[in-house]
Amino acid sequence: MKILLAYDGFERSSRALEECAALAEAEGASVTILSVVPPDARGSKSGGHVGLRPHAHEDVARAHAYLRERGIDAQMRIEHGDPAEEILAVALAAPYDIIVVGSRGRGPIKGALLGSVSRKVVRDAPAGVIVVTPDAQVPAAVS
Repeated sequence: MKILLAYDGFERSSRALEECAALAEAEGASVTILSVVPPDARGSKSGGHVGLRPHAHEDVARAHAYLRERGIDAQMRIEHGDPAEEILAVALAAPYDIIVVGSRGRGPIKGALLGSVSRKVVRDAPAGVIVVTPDAQVPAAVS
């Protein structure tokens, strides 16, 4: 099994990382950790996305170490562009079984008005998608 984890280093993606780790451990899956640097990034974690490439690399490296410490085969990947479009492009280019993304938990009205990366990924994904919300309870891995 192959999992694509969309990761930006914020709390919502940390929750997604935990969920992804539990799933990967239970299924013996490999994980690709993807961070997307949006075109308007200014070197800080503004706007809910990772800033310039050095920040993205540090965040992805921490996620990579977290998975590797658990014995999970993991690769790192950083792309530049619109987060939803890049997640979908990576997912289309390789056969992933599942995509794991975090959500801000804005709700349907704010999400529709402001846009939502997770909503766009769910709508157009070539594989199943797990959306982890900020208040999600992450299950322990099943032995």
